[in-house]
Amino acid sequence: MIDYPSGSMLAGARLAADHINDAGGLVGADGTIFQLTVVDTPPDNMEIATANMKQASVFAVIGPETDDLIAQHMSRLQAIQVPVFTPATSDTLLLSDHTGRLYRSRAAEHAQIGGLAEYLATSLAIQTIHTIQLDAASTTSLISFANALAAYGLRPSNLPVDQSRPNFQRVAETVAASAPDAVAIFGPAHLAAQALLQIRDSGYAGELVYSRAHETDFATRVPAHLLPGIISMSTWSHTLDDAASREFTRAYARAFGRLPEALAAASYDALRLMAEATARGGAVSDALAATSPFAGVQGALSPAAPLPGEISSNVVVLRLNEYGSANVVARYPDAIDIVDPTREPALEPTSAPATATQAPSATPSGYNLRITRDFLNVRSGPGTEYDIIGQVIEGTLARILGANVDHSWVVIDFRGQWGWVAAYLADTIGDRNLAPIIQPPATPTPPPPQEPDLVVLSAQPLRLNIGQSNVVNVTLLNQGLGSAGRFAVAGTFAPGSQFAGVNLAGLDAGQQATAQLHPNLSGPSGPQSVVIVIDLNQEVYEGAAGEANNQNFVYNYVADRPVLSSGTWTTSAGSIDLDGDANPDLSWTGNDLAALGSAAFAAMGQFSALSQTHFDVISAAPANATIANADQLANRIFTLMTADGHRGAMQVTSVSRNGPITIDYRIYR
Repeated sequence: MIDYPSGSMLAGARLAADHINDAGGLVGADGTIFQLTVVDTPPDNMEIATANMKQASVFAVIGPETDDLIAQHMSRLQAIQVPVFTPATSDTLLLSDHTGRLYRSRAAEHAQIGGLAEYLATSLAIQTIHTIQLDAASTTSLISFANALAAYGLRPSNLPVDQSRPNFQRVAETVAASAPDAVAIFGPAHLAAQALLQIRDSGYAGELVYSRAHETDFATRVPAHLLPGIISMSTWSHTLDDAASREFTRAYARAFGRLPEALAAASYDALRLMAEATARGGAVSDALAATSPFAGVQGALSPAAPLPGEISSNVVVLRLNEYGSANVVARYPDAIDIVDPTREPALEPTSAPATATQAPSATPSGYNLRITRDFLNVRSGPGTEYDIIGQVIEGTLARILGANVDHSWVVIDFRGQWGWVAAYLADTIGDRNLAPIIQPPATPTPPPPQEPDLVVLSAQPLRLNIGQSNVVNVTLLNQGLGSAGRFAVAGTFAPGSQFAGVNLAGLDAGQQATAQLHPNLSGPSGPQSVVIVIDLNQEVYEGAAGEANNQNFVYNYVADRPVLSSGTWTTSAGSIDLDGDANPDLSWTGNDLAALGSAAFAAMGQFSALSQTHFDVISAAPANATIANADQLANRIFTLMTADGHRGAMQVTSVSRNGPITIDYRIYR
């Protein structure tokens, strides 16, 4: 297994191995009985992971999960010389494999999109649809979606979005004005959530489609009242009510204390399919093909399918219900819609569905919970000491997935996660023996305060000019857990005790920003430091620790006169005009560094770098000098006066006898 220790793929494979071993083990073609062991390694270092698996003589590999990892490490995976099952869904992934040992453990993206398109076109009778693309990575998905809709005579209209600076308000206004039957969003979850919020705020009431709407990363970014009705797609769902799905969900929940995801079902099916093929013996590809059709949790699997490596075309279309949980509204084994009497009818179709769908019965079989109060809290564990994660309202009927020892608290599916409800405050219906006993999670510790914490990270530049306005760029961070409202950033700069400050409108948790201060210095030059204070007027409550670090940042800089010219001069022999007044100031003969005309220079022994020097330490009348010994020049710093009377400083950074010299210099106005 190439997955993280808490990964869904690993959990699904472990459950499959347990079931196979409990049934007597894996029986080889010669009758030898083996006990399966799942060896897992994280995908952080694929070179080590694949080397370990090759050395361990594994009989199959499941993972990695993503298209990028598969494509990047294809040759390493092929070198293991065993079947590799991956849930990665890229349509072009299998084309890169020439060994015949790479298998996709769930339906490819084009199959999922095909099912989604069929549901929209036939069940919802969509006539007009807009698409919104939020990143370049979703281009293939967008094209696949357009092609799938074309089979039903539909042509989506793509709304242009500047992906570097998306203007979701403008997109939302376009959607509201054109009022299409549906809007499909493609891109990362955080941008999709922002787009959805703006679209709903615009008053648009049509269908919204986002392929990952059922995933936690999206659902947690959207207010609960906006989740109901969003359409999504996947390859399997724990809300399916067929016998295989029910048994798998119960076994997984009993083993791992959480609901299974589609990835878990895919790895469970892959390991069981591989075990079945191994028992047949012979070439792996032939043995896998001979298992077709194979009854998996996802549905019928067909390793003998016409497309090499594709073993599943099982697709589910999902719609989020009033609690944010994803209900199956269509199921497409082999791209043929199967009417499932347990699935919910589509919400508010624009016309009559093409295929009749039976509504769920008022009291489904099994063990169920009915809410009889106005509302009931749903918690993260069995007790009032656990956090409230939501509420269910009167009349809600939910399937019970498990219970604590005395059945006083039961578990239901709440927005794709386990939710605990006090059974003694509701009605339970059915056989309580059907509910597995689930160990409660650890009692939660009090959460950290949701407070902002404003800090200064850095300030630039390292040299400020005297006698003119400066721009100091101050990088700020809210490293706390809460958003900060209006606050000020300021400091008192020397020389001249110049106060400079700026007000900011606010800063979200985790957000960085740059504030600009404009001090105007007056006085002598030299090194200085200032404490840059954030939240100067204590407008933002940050808690004790946050308040204590508001004055922690010290900005060190050199206050100096404005510079006329600066740069680097390298020559093997020649002269240079340092201040641009057409009069050369220095010459290098290959042996001698000499001041020309009325220019002069003299060594400065108190500094080790040119950056440490400043105007007031430069002599107004350095002695004329010619230094003929290259050894006396290397890395030395000199004060100088140009032929036109400008003060400056220079450092010889490299020099070779009878060779080139390189000088860094700074000349003042």
